[in-house]
Amino acid sequence: MPTSVRRWRFPATSQYIAHARYVVSAHARWLGADGASVALAVSEAFTSAVVHAAPDAAPGDVEVTVVRHPSELEICVCDDAPCPGHGNGGAADGALGLRMIEQVTTALELTHGPDGGTQLRMSFPVA
Repeated sequence: MPTSVRRWRFPATSQYIAHARYVVSAHARWLGADGASVALAVSEAFTSAVVHAAPDAAPGDVEVTVVRHPSELEICVCDDAPCPGHGNGGAADGALGLRMIEQVTTALELTHGPDGGTQLRMSFPVA
């Protein structure tokens, strides 16, 4: 059962990557997770959302949700961009970022969101 839930919404533009990284990693540190690992993962996920956004469309939003469970922190980064490797540049698109995220998380799940975007769900251990 979750003990804490926090949600932020940011415009899917490069100007907000650092802000999202700072806000989410500071909150994660406060909840007992490794702030550096969360900062890297959120930064990579947010960057992917910006890079894979439709070039001619107005920027959408990136929603970041942090859920504190008794033994882990779950972070979901959701956007309206297509999944890397699912029709927007080939299977190699986004692969390096996902491999980096895999190295700092205990679980990683990449799925299509309910509105056609991407959901990247990541888990981190907490102290």
